Amino acid sequence: MNPITAAQLSQLFPDADDDYLAQVAGELNTDPNKYGLDTPLRCAHFFAQVMQEAGAELQAQVESLNYSPKALGNFSYYRNHPAEAVQDGYAKDPTTQRIIRPANQPMIGNKAYANRIGNGDVASGDGFLFRGRGFIQVTGRANYAALATTYGNLYGAIDADFVANPDQVASFPHSVRSAVCFWVQHGLPALADHGSSDLNVDAITAVINKDTPSYGDRRNNFQQAIQVFQ
Repeated sequence: MNPITAAQLSQLFPDADDDYLAQVAGELNTDPNKYGLDTPLRCAHFFAQVMQEAGAELQAQVESLNYSPKALGNFSYYRNHPAEAVQDGYAKDPTTQRIIRPANQPMIGNKAYANRIGNGDVASGDGFLFRGRGFIQVTGRANYAALATTYGNLYGAIDADFVANPDQVASFPHSVRSAVCFWVQHGLPALADHGSSDLNVDAITAVINKDTPSYGDRRNNFQQAIQVFQ
């Protein structure tokens, strides 16, 4: 497969700066075999997911926890503590529907993700500290630690401690490298090799975010990406 180019990436991320896309391409071209990005099919699957997670500007997202009380019911903690959902979620003026009190995002993260994915309890602050970040969102203390281990294996000497400084995952080049680490760590190159059907895209989406409502969008992303890399 030919090296990934900024021109190819610009078709998938039209709002991103060309120089920045050239830097991203350079990162990925360092060792595509090791990164599982050595075929057009693998690249198409990888970027179908990154397009959804990072948007048209290809920017590492930091998870927003700006939820309404109703939306907080998607988290088991708040289903069990509905009064706290009203307290922590944002409030709207009933007439204008304008937000008159923002959501308490640190508290939401600490409660929603407490005692899960390697996090401590609510008081530990782990839930908000280790909220989702990166081109492919990493969430939870255990996953940040696993990311650091894979990073060391792929990139040699570790120059980033993602547990001590999780914000690094959202900054270049770690934003790119963390997505590669997730891709490799979860065996997604081999899963990508299974084919180009909607079911194949869905299988990868399920590994990245099983409960996302964006399965259809990611299938559409794949159709665009496979045209770019064929």
